[in-house]
Amino acid sequence: MSRSLDVLAACEAFVAVADRESFTAGALAAGISQSVASRRIGALEAHLGGRLFDRTSRRVALTALGRGVLPSATRLVGAAADLVDDARRSRSRPLSVGVPPSVPPLVLAELCAAGAAGRLPLAPVAGNPAERAEAFRSGRTSLFLENVPSDRARWTARLGVGSHPDDDATGTFHLGELRPARGRPTGALRRLWLQPEDDVPHVRDRMERARDEAGLAPVQVRVAESTVRALSEILVSDDLVLCTRPEASTYDLRWRPLGDQQLVRAYAVGAADESLAARFVALCSSAVVTVLGADDASGRATQTGLEPVRG
Repeated sequence: MSRSLDVLAACEAFVAVADRESFTAGALAAGISQSVASRRIGALEAHLGGRLFDRTSRRVALTALGRGVLPSATRLVGAAADLVDDARRSRSRPLSVGVPPSVPPLVLAELCAAGAAGRLPLAPVAGNPAERAEAFRSGRTSLFLENVPSDRARWTARLGVGSHPDDDATGTFHLGELRPARGRPTGALRRLWLQPEDDVPHVRDRMERARDEAGLAPVQVRVAESTVRALSEILVSDDLVLCTRPEASTYDLRWRPLGDQQLVRAYAVGAADESLAARFVALCSSAVVTVLGADDASGRATQTGLEPVRG
């Protein structure tokens, strides 16, 4: 093959002229001059080793070679057009991003709007930490908000405890408060529920160690199978849920910070393409702060635009 021959451009000219049986009309359809069309077809003929058109008659007619190669040339031109169309659709297809569950729809809409403003359409895919990681590994998402230890985090959200709206407790919370009061039935131990979002080693394991150090029963600090389950227990008992301040606001709970230790949810962007991750962060970091209920630069928890937290 001649290194200087643009086979696609030559085939485009060839197919256009063959379809219209005219060099003039074919060149016009291909968006080139007639002389350029003739030159490209001539180069293709030299490459294929024979004439493609019979130029002896007034009407442009295909030779036997021309008829033989026209289907392949047509497929090549069509495939090139399909490639361009596929690329255009791919660029406009929303980028799937794994996000925590239970994020209010309006907050996710703000995340999508931030991406769209920078021509980065987003499609949030909700799931707990393990589900987000698996969706990324399987290729169902391109990015995900990954739970990481705090020393690797881009965003952190301070954790505390949420309790029933009528709870009148104030100040910081200590795990010792879960020790049963004298005379309390053994089967009615007060519990602290962890949401699935906190079922990660750097949160769960620390809470379990603190539970053991406080002399509590294993069942008193446990992971709920869902946030709904944890909240339902709070509504019918004096149980507590580990949560961020914005979450407590969303769920209409009283919120208290932890007194035994400083514990945070910590996040980074999980991505295979570093440039894509950098673009996402540049466009959407402020919106991600709201999505995660993360602390701002001053260390204060952001709110989601809902009612102020109680207590």
